[in-house]
Amino acid sequence: MSSQKSVIWPNREGLGKFLGDLELFLMTIIWNWPGSYPLTVKEVCEAACRQRPLAYTSVLSTMTNLVKKDLLRVEKNQFAHRYQPTSTQAEFEQRMVGGLMGQLLKECSSPLISHLVGSLEAEDPELLDALYAEIQRRRESKNA
Repeated sequence: MSSQKSVIWPNREGLGKFLGDLELFLMTIIWNWPGSYPLTVKEVCEAACRQRPLAYTSVLSTMTNLVKKDLLRVEKNQFAHRYQPTSTQAEFEQRMVGGLMGQLLKECSSPLISHLVGSLEAEDPELLDALYAEIQRRRESKNA
């Protein structure tokens, strides 16, 4: 994300940990857009209103915030502002998880690693094997 500080809501599900409800709702519409980019606020608002009632100004201000957060890029012309995502949903997820993990590793690596191994073991012991295999693969490619 841009120079803005990220807020994380740990008790929320999925990308809701990183985005507000309306931000996530609109970004989901934009990421899953069936046509081509860029989009106008009107197009996004019409698609959103098929699922829940929203004011045009709410959609506009939220999309403006998403530009500030570097999730959307805006093209300004004399008739309308046109928006497109700066990344795919998968790329955004990767960036958020990577940033979160990097921060956690920097601030509390031992408890994080211990908890990760314990969680993997509790979920499915084969995940520990997969983690070990990934560590080995990376070490081998680094030494190659």
